[in-house]
Amino acid sequence: MIALKKYLLIFLAMSCIFVAHAQNEEVQFAKFPLKISFGNHAVGFPFQHSFKAFNPHFSLGTEFGLNKNLKHQIYISSNLGFIRNKVIGNTIPLDVDFGYRYLHKTGLFLETTLGLGILKQYHPRNVYQYSESNETYDKISDKGLTTSLVGFKMGMGYDFSSNNQHPFRIGINHHFFIQTTYFEIDNFPIMPQSTTNISITYKFKKQ
Repeated sequence: MIALKKYLLIFLAMSCIFVAHAQNEEVQFAKFPLKISFGNHAVGFPFQHSFKAFNPHFSLGTEFGLNKNLKHQIYISSNLGFIRNKVIGNTIPLDVDFGYRYLHKTGLFLETTLGLGILKQYHPRNVYQYSESNETYDKISDKGLTTSLVGFKMGMGYDFSSNNQHPFRIGINHHFFIQTTYFEIDNFPIMPQSTTNISITYKFKKQ
């Protein structure tokens, strides 16, 4: 127990030093930049079947910086997207991520995030309901299924705004996430999925 407390004190001290150092390298973060992503969706584990079939994915998002360190950026981001997949059904995902981005002085960056979200997923085929009065199956409207997701993202790219040249950033990222339930819950209690995207983030200039 004493050793654990000692390690906790060391960790807190190092965290305070990091935060103090971060405040020394101040940079003006653009509030709520616009991020547009387009790519491909696949069912499977990371990078599995990523380009086996084309299932388009599109999303709009933004982020908010939690510190003012240019080299080590900590942020929260949110993205609302649409996935078209004829096999498992069309899906509308909304996620919130906690992220870290390392930006080199050349403008190159690496980033990773951890996040949670929700999905609105629709059946891949028409939905029918049995009518006892007519003894027939009648087509009904698809209200979809609301479920949750947990995932992580890995990405890299180039930030043109790091040297005050242009107010945008381009990148490529891979988002792996697990859907907790699917329509056929007995056969698919979880559904591993991923999207591979190219993104452009535009930082609005302050007035």
